[in-house]
This record gives sequence, C-alpha cells and structure tokens, in this order.
Amino acid sequence: MLNRRHALALLGAASFAASCGSNGPDPAAAWRDPGAGIADPRRFALAHAILAPSPHNTQPWLVEFDDALGMTLYCDLERRLPFTDPIDRQITLGLGGFLELYRIAASHLGQFAEITLFPEGAPSPRLDARPIAHVAFSPVVNAAADPLFAYITARRTNRNVYDLERIPNDTLLLRATAQVAGFLGAAQWTVEPTRVAALRDLVWRAFEREMQTEGAQRETYRWLRFGREQVAEHRDGLAIEGPMIGPLKALGFFGEDDLINPNSMASETAARDWRAKAESATGFMWLATPDDRPETRLQAGMAYARLNLAATAFGIAMHPWSQALQEYEEMADLYAEAKRVLEAQDQVVQMLVRVGYAEASAPSARRDADAVLRA
Repeated sequence: MLNRRHALALLGAASFAASCGSNGPDPAAAWRDPGAGIADPRRFALAHAILAPSPHNTQPWLVEFDDALGMTLYCDLERRLPFTDPIDRQITLGLGGFLELYRIAASHLGQFAEITLFPEGAPSPRLDARPIAHVAFSPVVNAAADPLFAYITARRTNRNVYDLERIPNDTLLLRATAQVAGFLGAAQWTVEPTRVAALRDLVWRAFEREMQTEGAQRETYRWLRFGREQVAEHRDGLAIEGPMIGPLKALGFFGEDDLINPNSMASETAARDWRAKAESATGFMWLATPDDRPETRLQAGMAYARLNLAATAFGIAMHPWSQALQEYEEMADLYAEAKRVLEAQDQVVQMLVRVGYAEASAPSARRDADAVLRA
C-alpha cells in the first residue's frame, strides 16, 4: 500500500527537470524556432530574450512596446524571491540576462540595440515599479550578427551530475571569458583540484544551510511544479518529474509542511542527490564586480548570459550555485567565507557556477512571449 513515506521517497528520487511528456501543451515550445515568421524585430528579440536564465526560473520580466522600435523592460514584482534574495540581486541578474539575449537577437536582424539602464533612476535597496531599461533599435548597414546568437536555443542550466573524468581546460575557459571582454568586473575560473575541492565543500554547505532554513524552503516550495499538468499550467518554476508525481500531488501528498522538513525522507534523499551533484564539479567560474550598484548587477547578468552561451558553444555544462552568495541572515557566515575562498577582497561576487561536462539536460519551461507583454 502506498503511504506518505513511500510518496516522499518517490519525490526524493525525482529530479528537477523540464520535459513534460508529449501530450497536452508543451511548456518547452518557446525553445523551438523562436521568432519564426515574425516581422517585428522587437517581437523577434523578445521571443529569444524569454529564454534567458533566472533564479528558480521565475522569469521576472514584463515588457512594453512603446513605439515602432522601442521596448521598455520592467520587473514583475510578484516574481521576486524576498527571503533568499532580499535586495533583489539575483532577480536583477536575471533581468540583465534577458537584456543581453534581446540585444543579441536584435543583432541577428541587423538592428543595433541602444540600452538605457534605469531611465527613471535606479531603485535601492530593492527593485520597484520604475523601468529596468529602455531599448531602442536602429538599423545598421552590413552589421555582423553576434555569433552567440546561434547558441541561444541550445543554452541550458545543467543540473545533472558532472563527469569527474573530464575537466574543462584553461584554454576553453579563457576563450569563454573573452566573450565578456569589456565587462566592468572580472570573469575568473579554477580547475585546480585543491581549490575546486574547497569550493565544492562551500557550495554544498550553503545548499545544506538553505535546506535547513524554513523561510528559504517555503519560498522554494512556491516555485515547485509537480508533474506535467502543473508545469504546463504555469510554464515557470522548478519542475519535479516522475510518472506518479502529478497523481500523488492530486491525492494530497507533497504538502508544504512535509517538504520543508529537513528530516523527512524526501529531504534526506534529495540532499544525497544534490550532494553528489556538488561533489561532481570539476571546475568553477565566477563574476566579481568593483561595486554593487543596480546598474552593475544588470551588467553582470548580461555578462553571465554571454558566458553561458560561450560555454554552450564549447560543449561545457554550467550550473549556478548561488546559495553562498545570498544575503539573508542565516547565510551570513557562509557569504563571508565565499568572499575569502574566492579572494574577492573588496569586490562583490555576483555569480558562482560549477562547470564541467554532463549528459545533456532538457530545456526548462517558458511562458509564451505574449504572457510577458504588458497591455
């Protein structure tokens, strides 16, 4: 007989994923031939920009088309992560990634994208209703398209276990960082075994700390999508797959109080799975900036989008492990440790990711472009 213990074991064994089977609406449809048949360059760019990475796959973007060639980007304030991201750093990075993919897609059509950050002023300490950016297009004769455009639909956040026998070489990582040349901060990496081991330990302890923090777990629970029907309905968040996940959820299993308990079977099983992923990292990359202004965060998000696309071009898997960079009270000691381990000194570490080689992962769910357009 199936009981709650068995159901939680199934959940613990399930993975965060995106594919939802072949029946019904396809949450990954946006990844296939985005912009096909679209004449409006703003809509073409938007169809690609919605494929940008964002924390918990929140997709925090709202868009207005304000004239023939203009676009204004806003933050959907309901899609922030107020507990783990109390100053909206991670959300702002995601918005920066959206802007960079929008710019890259515009270049494919021979359009130059002039981006004005925070045209009505930068908010602090959190984002507000003011615009994040305004983008104006102008045609450029014989302009060369950004070569990273080719990798937008292939880009993934790869959460699989990485291959410990294959280590990215410094030459490839150097070539990847060359794609963010001119970024106001520094893109750095390490594949040195001792340093990688220290970072594996750090990111795992930060992940474990988050699993033991009730506020963080309740926030994550809001973004969990159980089974294909929920994923197809929401087209965002973190998909939990498995043939029985949807039906069990409908029967009342996988309640919030069960899943935030760090001592539950589901949490213990998930912890083992995620620790194996942390320990499989063969290298790490990070982005650090000299300051932490909202504009700087957006630019760091733009740089990360380029870095992720460049890694994709070289066949390198990439997965952000941001828990140690989150600025809530329970994480304060590990945040300070991360700065020491990464030798950040007076810099602000905006992104920390594991890199390596892994089995390909499916694309994550995406809402349609029309869903992010504000009337």
